Amino acid sequence: MIILGYTWKDKPPKDRQGSSGYRTTMSRMNDETWRYAHRCWGWINFVLGIILVILSIFILILTKDDTNFEMISVYLVFLQLGIMLLTIIPTEFLLHKHFTKQGMKK
Repeated sequence: MIILGYTWKDKPPKDRQGSSGYRTTMSRMNDETWRYAHRCWGWINFVLGIILVILSIFILILTKDDTNFEMISVYLVFLQLGIMLLTIIPTEFLLHKHFTKQGMKK
């Protein structure tokens, strides 16, 4: 999350129709929506990634002697993936707030 967020907030993938990037209908409308979506998504993931790293390390240190340490680690991975998926919601909200359905700036 941190690496993608840091990279994509300033330098989104070049090809909107390629296989990588924040790829939703709204984000691929035009170059302006593509850049804006990656800037928003990048910042959200960068900040959340830092928070999640700190929390995960803290939880792993506290549970290192627990018999369920491996299971807790797996839960943390799935929690982080779920949070990464949820970043779509604020990004799409910001896209719809700043652009019309045709991709024109409001």
